[in-house]
Amino acid sequence: MTTIRTSSAAAAGLLALVLLTGCTTFDASFQPDTETNPQTAATAAAPMEGDSDGDEELSEFEKQVLARNAARDITLHDGTVAVVTPGQPLPQPVIDQMVADAAPGAAQAQTDDEFAPMAGIRSLREVAGSYANELDRTVVIVYWGIGAWGTVSSVDESGGTGLAGTSDLDAMVAAATDWADSHDAYVVVVE
Repeated sequence: MTTIRTSSAAAAGLLALVLLTGCTTFDASFQPDTETNPQTAATAAAPMEGDSDGDEELSEFEKQVLARNAARDITLHDGTVAVVTPGQPLPQPVIDQMVADAAPGAAQAQTDDEFAPMAGIRSLREVAGSYANELDRTVVIVYWGIGAWGTVSSVDESGGTGLAGTSDLDAMVAAATDWADSHDAYVVVVE
């Protein structure tokens, strides 16, 4: 009985030795290449900007989203150029120019003349619309007119914000800012 066990153990050991040495010899052509091409790795690591679905092609919608979120050069009346980056506050020179352009309409909205306030509001809406087209964002103008602080936006003929006028400038600016934040818009105050 001892002999059978010894010969079985020897045969198992010999078989294990053959299997182990047989496993170490192989053809390297079947193994994956462990060297990486730096250009391929860079391409795989950096997805195409704006490619939200990962198909490595930009659809018309993806192109529109890229264009909407691109920085814009705004040429000011004095010839200088200000860069507006979506998601960032408007540069002060752009705000100053918008306020200057909206001031005549705001002044007209404060008069006692029967038709002037409506013409002033229409003028404010035109200024808001003009800048909204340049910025590709809604523009809300806070102004004093017809006895209260109100808003006009570039959204539509009605002014768009639906905010009720108030005698408190800070409250109106806060309400307009909340509205603008939820509508991806810019707010400008004409005092």
